[in-house]
Formats: sequence, C-alpha cells, structure tokens
Amino acid sequence: MEEQEATVRNINPNPASPSDEAGPPDASSIWARMAWTHLDAVRRRAPLVQCITNLVSMDIAANVLLASGASPAMIHSINEIQDFTPKADALYINIGTLSAEWVPAMQAAAKAALEANRPWVLDPVAVSASSYRMEACLELVKLRPTVIRGNASEILALSSACRISGAKASHLVNLTGLN
Repeated sequence: MEEQEATVRNINPNPASPSDEAGPPDASSIWARMAWTHLDAVRRRAPLVQCITNLVSMDIAANVLLASGASPAMIHSINEIQDFTPKADALYINIGTLSAEWVPAMQAAAKAALEANRPWVLDPVAVSASSYRMEACLELVKLRPTVIRGNASEILALSSACRISGAKASHLVNLTGLN
C-alpha cells in the first residue's frame, strides 16, 4: 500500500511541468488518492456481491468485481434469494436482458437487500425501450436502490416516469436537476 500511495502522490496530469513543484495538490491527484483508498478498502474487505445481471455482461461484471477484490455471486434464481441475499454485502441488478422469469427474483432480492440494510444498485438498461421495462424498473425504484447507475437518457426517462407515476424518487429528481 505504501508503494501505491507514493505512486498516487507522484501523479502529474501535466507532463510538461515537473511533479515536484511546490503548491497544493491538484484535483487529479486528490481523486487518484481517493480512488486508491476506496479500492484498497474493497480489497481488504473482499465483499460478497450478488449480481442479477444480463446475460451479455454477466462475465464482465464478475471479472470487474474479481479484479477489484470483491467476490461476485451470479445468483438469479428466486429459489435462492431468501437464503442468499441477506448474507451478501451488496446487490447489483441489471435489467439488460429482462425476462419475466427474472423480474420476481429481482424484486425479491431488492426487498431482501433493503430489509437487511445492504446497499444495492439498479442499472435500468434501456428503460424507455418498452413499457414492460419501465414498469419493472418503477417497481424496483419503490424498493429504494442505493444507487441508480445509468446513462443520461435512462436516468431522465426513469425520473420523468417516477414523477408521472407518483413513485418516490426524489434522489432521481435531484440527480437530474429537475424539480
């Protein structure tokens, strides 16, 4: 860790200027130091992260979690949710390849994570592509995800739908700057 901290302190985003100039640290070195601190904390804890993710990105999500020091568990069967989800440190739900068989498991896992006071992430992939996707996501938003990870169009579509449907989504409204 000391070697990593030394490397972080010596990051120089402007190669034209020397890295040992006196003065306050710049924003990039502060962000780099914070990133290393958070990554080190994840690696020390090795959290168990349950992933209910789309088939396209399942191996990518697992490999990213492994590389960051977490332990991924790609558990999506509703028959395992009650036993497994409360034991996980976090939950990630990605609706990319949404299917009627997985929606109840997503809802049960989100509810279990909420009841166990575990953080969970909702990734509303292409939420506005169909009313089925939107309805599934609105039901998941009611279970108060810790983070909603999406691109601008996904967040805006979900935020607008939440305001229209009356779902409690003040975090979405604040995130997008809409009132």
